[in-house]
Amino acid sequence: MSHSVPTRARDRHMAVALGALLAMVYLLSFSGQFRSIDEYAMYARAETLAQGYGTGTPQLAFSSLHHPVGALEPGQSVLAAPLYLLARQWPAASNITAVMLFNVFVTALTGALLYGLIRGLGFGQVVAALTTLAWGIGTTAWPYARSFFREPLLALFWLGAACACLRWQRTRRVPWGLACLALAAGSLAVKISAAGALPVFALALLWDARRKRLALTWRRALLLGAVALIAGAAVAALYALRYDKPLSLAEYTWGYPWGQALAAAYGLLISPVKGIAFFSPILIGGAIGWPGFFRRQGPAAWLTLGLVLSLLYIYGPAPQWHGGHVVWGPRFVVPLLPLLILPYATALANPRLVARLWVAGWSVVGLVIQFVAGTASWSDAIWQLVPAYQGEWLVGLDGIPWQSWRLLPRSPALVQLTGWGVRQLDLSWLRTLSDGTLAYDLPLGVGLVALALVVAGAVWLLLARRSGALRHQRLVALACALAVLAGSGGLLTRSARNTQDHGGLTRAEAQQMASLISQAQDAPYTVALISNDFFIHFMPGLLKGRFLLQWHSPHEPLLLSEVMARAPRAERVWLVVDRVHLPVDATPYLARDAFVREGYLMGSQWVGGYELFAFLPPAPLERQPVARSWENGLVVRALAADAQELRPGEALRVELELAAAHPLAEDYVLFVHLLPAEGPALAAPDGQPQYGGAPTSAWQPGQAVVDRRAILIPQDAAPGVYELGCGWLDAQGARVAPVEGQGPTRDGMIVLGTVVISEP
Repeated sequence: MSHSVPTRARDRHMAVALGALLAMVYLLSFSGQFRSIDEYAMYARAETLAQGYGTGTPQLAFSSLHHPVGALEPGQSVLAAPLYLLARQWPAASNITAVMLFNVFVTALTGALLYGLIRGLGFGQVVAALTTLAWGIGTTAWPYARSFFREPLLALFWLGAACACLRWQRTRRVPWGLACLALAAGSLAVKISAAGALPVFALALLWDARRKRLALTWRRALLLGAVALIAGAAVAALYALRYDKPLSLAEYTWGYPWGQALAAAYGLLISPVKGIAFFSPILIGGAIGWPGFFRRQGPAAWLTLGLVLSLLYIYGPAPQWHGGHVVWGPRFVVPLLPLLILPYATALANPRLVARLWVAGWSVVGLVIQFVAGTASWSDAIWQLVPAYQGEWLVGLDGIPWQSWRLLPRSPALVQLTGWGVRQLDLSWLRTLSDGTLAYDLPLGVGLVALALVVAGAVWLLLARRSGALRHQRLVALACALAVLAGSGGLLTRSARNTQDHGGLTRAEAQQMASLISQAQDAPYTVALISNDFFIHFMPGLLKGRFLLQWHSPHEPLLLSEVMARAPRAERVWLVVDRVHLPVDATPYLARDAFVREGYLMGSQWVGGYELFAFLPPAPLERQPVARSWENGLVVRALAADAQELRPGEALRVELELAAAHPLAEDYVLFVHLLPAEGPALAAPDGQPQYGGAPTSAWQPGQAVVDRRAILIPQDAAPGVYELGCGWLDAQGARVAPVEGQGPTRDGMIVLGTVVISEP
């Protein structure tokens, strides 16, 4: 063994290498897509923050009618927003992939910190490294590193607070105590339920480890009481903001439902459908280490036990104590896993053969289960269980009996294990598409495997204490960190092309839609997405530039003015109607018909089963009287246009005030063109007035009807003077003749003015 590098420095380098190894495992198994509305809610806030639209989440407007989501705490979204900003400047990157890398880095950092804690508790380097890897790839920390849930970040906060607290107990240095308080309090910005841990950390900070009693003086008691009052008021305010109702003190004091809480604790720990013992059985392997853990590392053991009890207490009265609907694993327990793995280190250090076989056996089981969960789509496996749960003992959300042992054969962990196959693969570089075909990116996969092997080799060299590696530990650690950056960059570079798909929306269609909508990235725009299906969320993740996405239900009336109120800076508005997943009782053009009454339609296009409409937003235009008419009695009374000179790429707003001299039996089609001296005309989309919203057959004589259109100037438009004309088509497609002698006409159109198109 070389002693040229101090032990503390060696541990730092080893922590970096282990964190990098975990990160490479997570990158190799990375999916880059979320499957839950809660994940999308966190992503939506990160998106609006990064785009400069504050903390609102108009992307979730549709959920009010389908799956309501509350105002989730902003901590994770704020921290992940820089990753979104990075993706916005990266043309080949999916915004969703970039943001979901957050939990990869967070979980890897947690692993590095966990290694330092275990070493600080007196365990050897090998035991500390193996325990860290057991947590990182042998518990649900792995599959949740592929998610955008908040629990991995809360795990980092709690582990950091625990490390600072234990260091405070040993040294009594004020910075460590302040760090513990700051991390514990900061965790409230991640999840309000973290408030349950505050008393545990407070008591731990007051504990005198040498005298084995609380070091509580009158001064400290008064200070603690004041802090408790302030913390309680803050928690109550955050709770009211989060849940839109006051915090019930009785629910957690004299009215606490102890029976329900015990059932919830049992469900979170050992029930077949939601128990952590089923989803992270490696903890069973470490269970034999608990007695030794209490004997040798008492403060850490009691702190761990206190946090476990606080979490069970907080979720005891909660109707969703299990952490969601039909999802993989007891999500709410994830923050405890870095501390719950600590007895594993004690068990691993046990010299008895029986103990080592016990630990090894459960470790293999845990690694196999996490490998399956870390490489597959949980939704494909777990959602098939919902019909099987019906008719059982009704406990929990939606009548699913989370605690019933009759569901042991249908435990999600067992179902996913026994049903795992190529069809369920859900890796960024290797996944099964909705039509059953296997899509793979061999260069990316080979590159990630190679980088993972390099990092694994570096960890092995450091653990084996090879003289060359020990002499250059700093360079080895730096190389591991660079490997993670290279792997992350490779994923981002390939993420747009490697995105998922969904029934009715292929990868190619999603990329085509995103390209059409984002083609003018230099101008801010907004997208109103009308869809009844959550799982097409991956398409907006491909959008680029400065935009705001607003997702609405097809059953919900939507005004363009409401859309613009949320995005007042938008220069373009895209209305995307998901016709594939449109309910049979929904009106396809409900939103479009409302938009054309306020905005200016530039054009429309189909991409697969999706219809895209491009609008210019409302603008105050001053109409000028015209008084021109056609032979069938149609009249244009006034005209307004927002520009006399345009450049290619810009668009002209045109507003017409129309009327009829007498009742009309036919529905005529209006067209508006820009006519060059030579060559083809530039046209606004043809259609009945207000695109069917005001058919001419329904007009009353003299009734004023306002119609708004926009003409997009192509990039290759020839410069020159263009005439602005409009006309009508009858049912046979023939042009209605203008009344002669009232003013200039051309090609069956009334000429209303001129527009200059200048050089680009």
